[in-house]
Amino acid sequence: MIPIVAIVGRPNVGKSSLLNFLSGRLISIVDPTAGVTRDRISTPITVGNKIFELTDTGGYGIVDKDNLTADIELQIALAIDEAQLILFVVDAKAGIIGLDRTVAQYLRGKDKKVLLVANKADGAKIEMSTAEFYSLGFGEPLSISCVTRQGKTKLLDKIVSSLNFKDAEPQSTPEMKIAIVGKRNAGKSTLVNTLAGQPRVIVSEVPGTTRDSVDVRFEREGKSFLVIDTAGVRKKAKITRDDLEFYAFHRAQRSIRRADVVFLLIDATCDMGDVDQKIAAYVAQEQRPCVVVVNKWDLVENQTDPEKYEAYIGSVLPALDYAPIAFISAKLENNIENLIRLAQIMHEQSGTRLGTSQLNQALVDILALRGPSSPTAKKVKVYYATQIDVKPPTIVLFVNDPDLVTEEYRRFFVRQLRERLPFSEVPIKLAVRGHHRSFDRTRNAYTDQAPKTPQDSAPRKSAPRKGRSNRSQSPSKGPAKSRSRRER
Repeated sequence: MIPIVAIVGRPNVGKSSLLNFLSGRLISIVDPTAGVTRDRISTPITVGNKIFELTDTGGYGIVDKDNLTADIELQIALAIDEAQLILFVVDAKAGIIGLDRTVAQYLRGKDKKVLLVANKADGAKIEMSTAEFYSLGFGEPLSISCVTRQGKTKLLDKIVSSLNFKDAEPQSTPEMKIAIVGKRNAGKSTLVNTLAGQPRVIVSEVPGTTRDSVDVRFEREGKSFLVIDTAGVRKKAKITRDDLEFYAFHRAQRSIRRADVVFLLIDATCDMGDVDQKIAAYVAQEQRPCVVVVNKWDLVENQTDPEKYEAYIGSVLPALDYAPIAFISAKLENNIENLIRLAQIMHEQSGTRLGTSQLNQALVDILALRGPSSPTAKKVKVYYATQIDVKPPTIVLFVNDPDLVTEEYRRFFVRQLRERLPFSEVPIKLAVRGHHRSFDRTRNAYTDQAPKTPQDSAPRKSAPRKGRSNRSQSPSKGPAKSRSRRER
């Protein structure tokens, strides 16, 4: 395991700014409001050939307006316990206040290496005044400024020289990244803690407890996974640019873009609404494999008829009509292992690459069922299809004139591909391109004659349209069931 460095200090000394400064990325939310950071936010930092994990924590001694002070301080304690080195951050402009001495006393009882960091030393005069911090008992303060970007190299060198890399093992690359998204109080943080097997993030009945996106690693059957907890989303009309949730919402969107698989968490005890639809639309827009996860299924009175709930989900979330559905209880840990396996299946489907012959056989079958109709008198000729990419599977359909292929037929074509190919439950990206000339191998030259099309060889008979069929895992006893809306 790589060494861990924890950032600790009272509120508003710039701990989150320091994490962003050293990582070179905007990871933690930075805001003048005290108590923005509540959970542990971690990221790997590379210095030369050395790697360590840097962890941001909430402000020690914060009086949280949602009565989460004890939860925040528990997360600070857990971060300190895991760390080799503590970065004790103080405010060079404000000087020492009583809470700094409280934090210093707390750290002296932890038997850990402590490096005193005086942030906000934005000028020579302020930097000279940092001598008063000697009285905290941790030696000479290292002066930096996250705002003016001063002292980064010096601080990183000091951190590396203070760490023991002897037993450090490189972090394994996660098999997949899973983003958990949904509206507030759907149980996202509870699911993260269940997957991690520890209280990795704060769980509370208070809406909006999670504000940052939190990366958490966990292991299953010798494989490494990265799960991303995100802030709960509320109606966008209620979020202003100055609102903390404005930043949290955009980080949730970024987490969806980072993910290999998305868990859209639905609260089974509440009706779905605009927020669920907007998240589903964004997941579909970004073409991410998705599992619709119905949480708190143990609290639903009538659990004997999940098909009705599946139909309800289909009517509210048409953008994800291809996504499988899993019924779980994160709190009781019901059906969690099946959920992980389902995510692995989605990841595998999304990475599937087909041969051109297999794809074109499906093309022949689809054209026999229904060919593209043109909004003009000009006939649409389909030549062939090929797969050019994965994650998502990307199919190119070559025709004589792409403008003649209607959007309605494109949607029909993608649905039919799902019926026939081994990526029935993940997004498929379809591109339609023009192809006017073909290569004549006998003449070793291009000709103006179009190649023989699948319509020319397709049997001229009507084929019954395949209906939607439900695939489900054998329902187990108890409140948790896993179901999908498609045959694989």
